[in-house]
Amino acid sequence: MVGTVKIDEIYEVNITALENDAKGVCKINKMVVFVPKALKDEIVKIRITEIKKNFAIGKIVEIIKPSQKRLQSKCPYYGECGGCNLRHQSTDENLKFKKEKITTALKRIGKIDKEPEDVIPSLKDDNYRNKVSFKLENNRIGFYGLGTYQLTDIDNCLLAEKSINDALRVIRKYILDNENKIKTITIKHGNALDEILIDIYSLDDNDVKILNYITTNISNLKTVIFNDKIVYGNGYISQISNGLMFNCSSKSFFQVNSSACEKLYDAAIKVCNLSKEDVVLDLYSGTGTITCIVANHVKKVIGIEIVKDAVLDAKVNAKINNINNVTFICGDVLKEIIKIKDKIDVIFVDPPRKGIDRKTIAIMKRILPKKIVYISCNPVTMARDLSYLTDLYTIKKIIPVDMFPNTSHVECISFLKLK
Repeated sequence: MVGTVKIDEIYEVNITALENDAKGVCKINKMVVFVPKALKDEIVKIRITEIKKNFAIGKIVEIIKPSQKRLQSKCPYYGECGGCNLRHQSTDENLKFKKEKITTALKRIGKIDKEPEDVIPSLKDDNYRNKVSFKLENNRIGFYGLGTYQLTDIDNCLLAEKSINDALRVIRKYILDNENKIKTITIKHGNALDEILIDIYSLDDNDVKILNYITTNISNLKTVIFNDKIVYGNGYISQISNGLMFNCSSKSFFQVNSSACEKLYDAAIKVCNLSKEDVVLDLYSGTGTITCIVANHVKKVIGIEIVKDAVLDAKVNAKINNINNVTFICGDVLKEIIKIKDKIDVIFVDPPRKGIDRKTIAIMKRILPKKIVYISCNPVTMARDLSYLTDLYTIKKIIPVDMFPNTSHVECISFLKLK
């Protein structure tokens, strides 16, 4: 029987492992307790902050015996901010952890005994994010703490590209001097022309007056969206990846780590060994990044994406890059995939974190492509989805890419071949 664990009580514990999100794992009175920012083999004092039915959450109050792998974080907000969670461990150890979590997910969730390759490292561990969403409360701006709605006020985010931090400082000056009801501000940076896009959501339409200040003080500001309306510029910025140019609007998905993104797509295309006779289906195609990059290697690519703005961007991106062998369909993947008449040789799929719908997987198996390239940011749902495909497909390679340094997240390419 599980014993009692009390909220706000202090306990001394031994951390025995790291779980999927890099929280330390321990037991108190037979109850599993997860401890953010603890490392394996550490002895720590924790305060219980949350109790669920089958587990509890604890917060470190003192490290009694630190791991030899522990580092001092160079981020002054790391103790409270929920923006990243693996700054207390070296990059090499983080890469090992990410490979292990993929292996564990494959075995436990997918019942798949396949060793991933070593994680392809990012060129930069910091200042790599080209998109950051900040929370606001009156004159404060930053991120919520892990699992809370307590805002950590920050001046500089080490994960963000320099231009985003420069824009953050301008916005900070404005909100310090002006009452407002702004709730979120998303800042994107386009590497093609060093451009900034700012997307603002406020409870008060009068807060649009921030526009004059930021257009005056952010020299590389390209466009501003306020409560879903374009109020400055043409609504997009430009990114370069794998030798192609991509227009990205506010709601369109683009990988947040530009340099690692190139490694990801290069590895995906190389492992697939595409032919000029191949017809490719790209599911969850977003702004057409994979679609356009793959197009130069094959006969034809069909992209399916539900976000209308992303599909509009994708069509423009094909024109910008003089690509004529692509077709984009706007709609739900499950509803649109059944309408495909072409004989599909290869399917590329890069789904949301929740993975692929079981019905969609069933239709993919009915289409029966020779090859499937599954790109995922969630090893757990990836492992689950791959398990539904292994009756017809052999998993040839699993290639992780460190798209999100200093966090527990990892991007992964799985290459499957028809048996």
